This record gives sequence, C-alpha cells and structure tokens, in this order.
Amino acid sequence: MIRTVLLLLLALAASARGADPAARAIREGNALYADGQYTDAINKYNEALVEQPAALEPKFNKANGYYRLDDLGEAIDLYQEVAAESKDMALVAKAKYNLGNCLFQRGSKQRDSDLQKALQDMEASITYWRGVLDIEPENQKAAENIEVARLTIKDILDQLKKQQEQQQQQGQQDQQDQQQQSQDQQQQGQQSEQEQSGSQQAPNQPQDPNEAQSGQPQQDPSESQGDRQREQEQAQEQQEQRQTQQAMVPDTTAREILDKEQRQKQERQIRQRGSMPRVEKDW
Repeated sequence: MIRTVLLLLLALAASARGADPAARAIREGNALYADGQYTDAINKYNEALVEQPAALEPKFNKANGYYRLDDLGEAIDLYQEVAAESKDMALVAKAKYNLGNCLFQRGSKQRDSDLQKALQDMEASITYWRGVLDIEPENQKAAENIEVARLTIKDILDQLKKQQEQQQQQGQQDQQDQQQQSQDQQQQGQQSEQEQSGSQQAPNQPQDPNEAQSGQPQQDPSESQGDRQREQEQAQEQQEQRQTQQAMVPDTTAREILDKEQRQKQERQIRQRGSMPRVEKDW
C-alpha cells in the first residue's frame, strides 16, 4: 500500500513538472528576449499562445519583441488587444504606455514623407499616455513623454504652415504667369488684326483713327483687358480664401490638443526647457 502511494506521488510530481508548457515557453522566450534574440523569443511566445490562446502575458511580450524588431504595425495591434482585454490595470497601463511609444516612433519616421500622418500619430500617442496617467497619475515618464509629443506637434504645425504658404505662393505665381501669357496672346491677336486691317486699306488713304466703324464707337482694348484683369483677380481672391479655409482644418484639431495638454502641464507642474528630450521607454 505504501509503495503504491509513493508511486502515485512520484507520478503526480512528474506530471506537475510538465503540466504547464505555456509557462515554460514564456520563460524560454524571456531568456531569448534578454539576449536580444527577438525573433526566436517571438516563436516561443507563439508556442505559449498555442497552449493558452487567451493568455495576455505572452501576447504582451510578443508585442515587445516586434517593437524591438521595428515592426511597429504588429506591435501596435498586439498592444491594443492587451489593453482592451486585460483586467490587470498594471498591464493595461504598460500596454498603453508602449502604444504611445510605438505611435510616437512611427510618427517621427513619417515626418519626411507625410506630415499629416505624422501629426495624427503624435496626437494618438498623447491620447494613450494620458490613458496611462488616468491609471497611474504618478507616472512621470508618461507625463514627460506628453511634453515631448506636444513640442513635436508644434514643430510639425510650423512645417505644415510653411508648406501651405509655399503652395499658396506657387499658386499665385502660376496664376500670374497664366495672366501674363493670356495678355501677351491678346496683344498679339490685336496687333495681327490691326495689321490685317491696314493691309486692306487703299494706298495713300490712311484710315482716320477717330472714325467709327458701322456708326458705333470703337471699344478700347484696355477696357476689355481691365475687365478681364478684375475678373481674374476676383477668382484668385476666392481661391485664396478657399485655400486658407482648408489650411485651418488640421490646425484646429492640433491646437485644441496642445491647449488641453498645456493645462495638464500646469497641473502636473512640468517645465520643459532647452532642447527636446528623448522619449523614455519602459518595458
């Protein structure tokens, strides 16, 4: 009887050692992650998720691996799943913090190619870091990162304003060139008409410049050009107004965010001076 009980206990112990392959895969993945072998670590986290598909710890660690590999799209998707599904608020705060880092980094990369997308990512990063402060009001890194993003947004808005001014100047220059070309063509046409009219007159009988044809007063070409000039100026003014209205659209949203973050800055008594600090990372 004693021997039977002993064998049963040994069997249970052996079973317990191998009963949690998901935990073992996570430990192995963490070791690989610490060694910088992020792809192998992700594979181990995938093994853990096969055993426990609803587990959030390997999903969060997997997102960290993708972040280290600079695959921000995959990392963002996984962090969002963790933040939405987890009941552990500490884990939710970490996921939101890292989401802010991902979006900030992606926005920084897009500044050379698409300022509007960069602006949207910066705004989104602030939203997630604010979510961290809702859970952990004492999180100084999240508060400092918000200030970094605010300064970056201001810089992006200045770049957008310069681009819009350059586009408006270019549009005005194009319109002026078109107007000048149109006037040149009109003058050439008038000169051609005058030459043709002069060639049809009888020799030695110059036409009286004050004589009206068909009993109607002649139209002064300068008056016609002036009317057209005024019409073109009015059209140009309307186009500039439309461009100005469109240019204000992104500014409004971004300025509202900047004002709101400025109020939070005063409440948290954060002072940002000097050069722009780097975004801190918390894993």
